[in-house]
Amino acid sequence: MKPSTKNLAQTIAKQIAGEPLEVLKTAKEQTIGVEASEKAPKVGGATEVQNNTIEEQKEQIDKLKSARRLEALNREISDIKKQDLFSDLQKRIAEGEEVPLEDYPDLSIEQKQVLKAQMEAVKVQRQSVQKTGGLVEPAAKRGRQLFNFGKKTAVKREQTHVEKIVPPSG
Repeated sequence: MKPSTKNLAQTIAKQIAGEPLEVLKTAKEQTIGVEASEKAPKVGGATEVQNNTIEEQKEQIDKLKSARRLEALNREISDIKKQDLFSDLQKRIAEGEEVPLEDYPDLSIEQKQVLKAQMEAVKVQRQSVQKTGGLVEPAAKRGRQLFNFGKKTAVKREQTHVEKIVPPSG
């Protein structure tokens, strides 16, 4: 049996609904013509080549960016290591250990100068402790009374002392 026209129309309508852009694919040939549509794939091929070159350029840019980021992270890691080494050396010098700075070429000139100055300060402090013979005793505090010379002024102050009357709180 041949399908009826009603069934045939329904199947065609389903195909068109399933593929709505199918009509637009042939619309170019219908409006421009066959000759222009033959040239179009060449233009499409050129755009593919351009897309490929653009993608390659993007990949190269991404590679450059990632290389720069990696380099920056490596520099940051080395700076952190140098700072940790510097703080460790400072602690060791403060504890009184003699540290040869020539063994640490990673340190900057400023850091080496700071460490040398710290080693000299520790040496001077040790020498002063050895000269005094131990711990330094702190000096007594001065009295707070200024220009109070003896009993005469103390008696005079006692005589002129007046109590302030405080009103009752309310």
